[in-house]
Formats: sequence, C-alpha cells, structure tokens
Amino acid sequence: MRGIVLKAEKKENLVKMQAYKKVVNQNKRINKINLVVLAAGLLLIVLGMEKIGNYLIWVGIFVLFITIISGILASGPLRRHR
Repeated sequence: MRGIVLKAEKKENLVKMQAYKKVVNQNKRINKINLVVLAAGLLLIVLGMEKIGNYLIWVGIFVLFITIISGILASGPLRRHR
C-alpha cells in the first residue's frame, strides 16, 4: 500500500516539474525576444528618437516583469511540496 502512495506522489511531482520546465523554457524564449526589443529601444534613444525608444524600453521592462512573476508563480507548487 505504501508503494502505491509513493508512486502516485512521485508522478504528481513529475507532472509539476514538467509544467515548471515548460514555463521556464517559454520564459527563456520570451526574454531573448525581449532583449532585442530593449536593445532596439536603446538604439533609438541614442539615434535621437526618444519617444519611440522610451516606449520600447517600457514595454521591455513590463514584459521582463511579467516573465519574472510567471516564473515565481510556476515554481510555487514545487516549493510548497518540499
């Protein structure tokens, strides 16, 4: 009986870990794109297009903030269980 409970618990942990890894991989891709947006914003500011550059910088900061929060939320179930 104890073995069945451990197997179910292990499977549950595996599912949680897979979901977390999926979110982390998605956030990595988003952050790569976001880095390009931030670089474009800085380049536009340097070239004298401050209004558009500032807009891109703020969009990049917002996206970065959202990806950080999603990573924290995704890791929550893993930390609570331990």
